[in-house]
Amino acid sequence: MTRYAAGEDAALFSSLQIPLGEGISGWVMQNNKPIVNGNPSVEPGYLGDPSRFSVHRSALSVPLPGLQGVIGALTLYHRQSAAFTKDHLRVLLAVSSKAGLTIENALRFVQAEEKATTDELTGLPNARSLFLRLDEALEQARHSGSQLAVLVIDMNGFKQVNDRFGHAAGHRVLKVTASILNQICSDQNYAARMGGDEFVLLLPGAVPAVIEDRARQLNQLVAETCRQVCGADFLGASAGVAWYPQDGTDAEELLARADARMYDIKRQHYGDLGRLAQAVEAAQTLVPAEPRLVSAQDAMPNGD
Repeated sequence: MTRYAAGEDAALFSSLQIPLGEGISGWVMQNNKPIVNGNPSVEPGYLGDPSRFSVHRSALSVPLPGLQGVIGALTLYHRQSAAFTKDHLRVLLAVSSKAGLTIENALRFVQAEEKATTDELTGLPNARSLFLRLDEALEQARHSGSQLAVLVIDMNGFKQVNDRFGHAAGHRVLKVTASILNQICSDQNYAARMGGDEFVLLLPGAVPAVIEDRARQLNQLVAETCRQVCGADFLGASAGVAWYPQDGTDAEELLARADARMYDIKRQHYGDLGRLAQAVEAAQTLVPAEPRLVSAQDAMPNGD
């Protein structure tokens, strides 16, 4: 993917995902060789799209070496044909080694930061990131005098997915659930994974009717995900909500209140533990389809 772009067509190049071996930059990375006065129109952003054309007529691209091989390509474009010379190439090659190591170090720092705040399995923000975001959301709510809803979601029967169908199936269920949470969240909402099968949604300005609708929707989607991944029907979701400022004024207080309400709802759903056992026993009689990773779109109910 493009990490930096400036000048004409910068917006286009900033959005490019250039596959290895394709276009000028992709070829340079794959072959670890420079290109002088290449044709910019072969870049993936232009190919197959008649509405896009390049004002550039030549390109100079050199590989960027890292500690364990090529990490990228540095590509310059020009409006004139054959605009680049061997002198231009020598200058770019002279700086490419140092630039490559500098960029590699910067990327490692970014990756370390992302790992510190991102759940590795699902790609959602982790608990550390959640607390930081919740503190920000609370400050905004105080300043604006608005409500904030904290929704804690836990899966009913998730242990049985791991026990009966294996941890690989459990991982797939969690990944699809995370994808669904991202899909149903608006720009103002925020989804995170607390750990295990527990997720949290932050919904600034939400009203009770919206929360009830979200809880019902999540229960249906989690159940559908279990059917798709495991070929069985015993998984659901319980959700508890806490409101700022009615239920608390800090992150810990709101999460604790929402968590307690979630477990109250879970006990209501599965107060008779025999019902869950019967559901799991019935599921064992089914022959599950080959497990596959369903998309969030596959899991969405018709009409959503």
